Amino acid sequence: MKDNTDITSTGIEIYRHDINYYADEYIKNELEIDHVNQESKKIVKDSFVDMLFYISDRISKPDNADIKALDNIFSVYVRLCSKYSVNPTLEAFSFLVDINRATFTSWNNGDYRTQEHSDTVKKWMNICKGFLVNNLGNSKGTDANKIFIAKAAYGMAETKAVEQEQITGAKKSIEQIAADIGADPKALPGDADTDDPVDLF
Repeated sequence: MKDNTDITSTGIEIYRHDINYYADEYIKNELEIDHVNQESKKIVKDSFVDMLFYISDRISKPDNADIKALDNIFSVYVRLCSKYSVNPTLEAFSFLVDINRATFTSWNNGDYRTQEHSDTVKKWMNICKGFLVNNLGNSKGTDANKIFIAKAAYGMAETKAVEQEQITGAKKSIEQIAADIGADPKALPGDADTDDPVDLF
């Protein structure tokens, strides 16, 4: 069985998409790998972008207006990424479909094309983000590159550790509060007992 084929109920090997066919062709002809195993999978992973260019040069691509066809290609692309342990990105997908990455941004923002284009690109972004989050959550240790990508590409942020004192509230007197803000404690309203601590929560 080839690496990217499916077996029908009658036992026939088929390619569900030309992308799968050309992925196998690239792996066999360019990487000289007959069957991908755990060891050779790393070679495919390291050559993944080159494989996308190879595939892109050989497949017919739909018109940019046909978002359903592009979405179908994205689904095949995501499965290929998953198979070879590569995080999908819109950048790499743009190589495959030969659409400028900035075009996806304009679709996402609703500047160009239809609402369906915008919704579809947002879905793609969420899928890419989900793969990255899953990868970060399941990896040993931390990966600064992936954390940077999560922040830069997907707007994610790290959470900051909170001191216990911040949770329960810092205790300060009226004089301390007045000093912090540069006010005269006698000028503050109310007749609070200045010896009692105030919860600044």
